[in-house]
Amino acid sequence: MTTKVALYCRVSTSTKDQTTENQLRELTSYCDRMGYEVVKVYEDEVSGSKTREKRPAYNEMCKDAFLKKFDTIIGWDVSRFGRSMKEFVSFLADMDDKGIGVIAVKNGLDTVSSSGRMMMKLIGVLEEWNREMLIERTNAGLARTVANGTKLGRKSVLTPSIKKQITALKENGFSIRKISDEIGINRGAIQRFLSDTKTVSEIV
Repeated sequence: MTTKVALYCRVSTSTKDQTTENQLRELTSYCDRMGYEVVKVYEDEVSGSKTREKRPAYNEMCKDAFLKKFDTIIGWDVSRFGRSMKEFVSFLADMDDKGIGVIAVKNGLDTVSSSGRMMMKLIGVLEEWNREMLIERTNAGLARTVANGTKLGRKSVLTPSIKKQITALKENGFSIRKISDEIGINRGAIQRFLSDTKTVSEIV
């Protein structure tokens, strides 16, 4: 039985001198050599940074894959399928769930073959490793920041002068609500400040 394939070509709109024509020529030649039947060609001329939903041909191809309109998707290289390794791995997983093969001619990736499936698993492992390393580096950076005495979180809206105003108003009998109205600071921030500094024995 002849394998039915879909071809996917994409070029970036930021590169004026590129068209999908060269990719399509290479993919068609590859299919002729392999004896594949091309049932549809999907072409996008958009930035690689766009999400799936903003790449109309790509989105249509994924929907057609779920409808089993072809057996395999063929592109020129892995970068055509996703803006990041994470997105590409997600794409591979989606297609694998539906029994659709993926071939990236330039990279020699073919998820239909046993070696290709092994490569797909390796890509997944590398993506997971990359994610864990990113988390580890982020946590290490936060730990260094704290160790250097830098406070994390948003900068307080309570400047020294505002704190003096709050203290003075409270000592003059103003309620938290009236203080808030007077200086334009939310009551929660005022209450936390008064509680932390213990300027009064009871917060009302």
